[in-house]
Amino acid sequence: MPDPRDLPVRRPSLRRLMQVAPLVLVGALLVVVAGVGLVAAVAETQQTWRWYFRMEQAIATATPLALALSGASVLALFGAVLLTGTE
Repeated sequence: MPDPRDLPVRRPSLRRLMQVAPLVLVGALLVVVAGVGLVAAVAETQQTWRWYFRMEQAIATATPLALALSGASVLALFGAVLLTGTE
């Protein structure tokens, strides 16, 4: 049985990373938005000030993160399109 340390390691190319990066970023953005939506849905079902405050906190926390993820995903999409055009 061969030693696992002797097996060749394939490193992903820059092109492959640029194709996967937008998908990962958009997926993370969807998770953030879904999390805020879940907190908002619970706040609407509970209808208490405590849950409305938690909803506001979730929105305030997620807004900069969602903005950064959306900007990064747009840049990654441009990078993927530029690299795809060089084939």
